[in-house]
Amino acid sequence: RQCPTFFYVPGLPTMPYPDRSLFPWLEVLEQSTDVIRAEMLASREAADSPYRPFLGLPVDDLPEGLLAGSRGKPAWDAYFLYRHGMALEPHHAACPATVAALAQTPLVQIRDHAPEICFSVLAPGSHILPHRGVTNTRLTAHLPLVVPADCALVAGGETHVWQEGRAMVFDDTFEHEAWNRSDQLRVILLMDTWNPWLRLEERAAVTDLVTAIGDFARASGTGSGMMT
Repeated sequence: RQCPTFFYVPGLPTMPYPDRSLFPWLEVLEQSTDVIRAEMLASREAADSPYRPFLGLPVDDLPEGLLAGSRGKPAWDAYFLYRHGMALEPHHAACPATVAALAQTPLVQIRDHAPEICFSVLAPGSHILPHRGVTNTRLTAHLPLVVPADCALVAGGETHVWQEGRAMVFDDTFEHEAWNRSDQLRVILLMDTWNPWLRLEERAAVTDLVTAIGDFARASGTGSGMMT
């Protein structure tokens, strides 16, 4: 059931939702939920909205099969704190408590690729359709900030209902989807994290490999080589 679209390391334990005990830093992050939520809400009030489509294109320009909507046009937007491994300094300045909380987590550091961290906003009636992530070397962590009723994530056929302030981790190389069937916004802090079963030397090897693939792709003109 696990099928990465880019890079796969064999032999790692596979499960859609790894046990929380593997990520003791989640509890530290959860302690900052209130201040992170407050900074997120403040970011939503900016006159010139810094939120952009998560997938990089307006809904009308997206290929079919990515987003669907039951309340008009769907929307999945993001306020990136890190994008393709780069810190977005204006957003860091606007969200110092969030950045400080993230500094206490084991961020994936791969030049031009990671970390990827944002406030992820799913509009009312929006459905992120089934898809798969790029690699099992990393997992996806969520800190739910605003979760109305009728919102859920399904990974590997198993449904997870977010709870505000209760962080979770899932393996996005399993087919997964998410929806917001309410009439309010759903907002989470979304970030990538290392697969905990990778040893330190394996993480270093993956970092070198992915960086080299990206450099080769750009030099050869075959693409950006982004692991996203």
